[in-house]
Amino acid sequence: MSVSCGFYRTTSRSAGDIKRIAVPYLKNDTSEPDVEIVITQAIIDGIVRDNTLKVVSEDDSDGILEASITEYRNLPYTFAQTGADVQAEQYRLTVSIRASLFDKGKNTYIWENRVIKASGDYYLETTSEQTYEKALEDVYRDLVEGILSATVQDW
Repeated sequence: MSVSCGFYRTTSRSAGDIKRIAVPYLKNDTSEPDVEIVITQAIIDGIVRDNTLKVVSEDDSDGILEASITEYRNLPYTFAQTGADVQAEQYRLTVSIRASLFDKGKNTYIWENRVIKASGDYYLETTSEQTYEKALEDVYRDLVEGILSATVQDW
C-alpha cells in the first residue's frame, strides 16, 4: 500500500485590516484641467475590478486613499526626419501621483507620501495599435497596480 501526500499553496491578496476603501477625488496639482476626475474614476474602476478591496464612502470605509496628481506630461518621445523637417513620431504620456493610505480604525497612516509614476507611449498615426487611448489605459492600469501593491500584500 502506498500513501502519497500532495502539497499545494494558494495565494490570496489581503490588505490587513483594510477591507473597504474610500477614494475621494484626487487633488490636481498640474495645469491639466479636469484630469483629477478621469484619473480618480480610473483608480476606482481598477480597484473594483481587482476585487480585493470594496470601494465605499468615507463614512463606511476602513481606509481613505489620499492622493494628488503631481505630474501630467504628454511630450514627444521619438522623432523622424524627412528632408529638412523633423517631426515627432511617438509621444510619451507620464502621470505621477503622491498618495497616502489612512487607516481610520488606528487613526494613522499605513503608508504615506508614496510617489507612483506611470508612462504610456503612443503614435499619432491611426494605423498603429499604440494609440493615445491605449497609452491612457496603460497609465491608469499601472497607477492602480502601484496603489494596490502599496496597500495589498501577497500572503
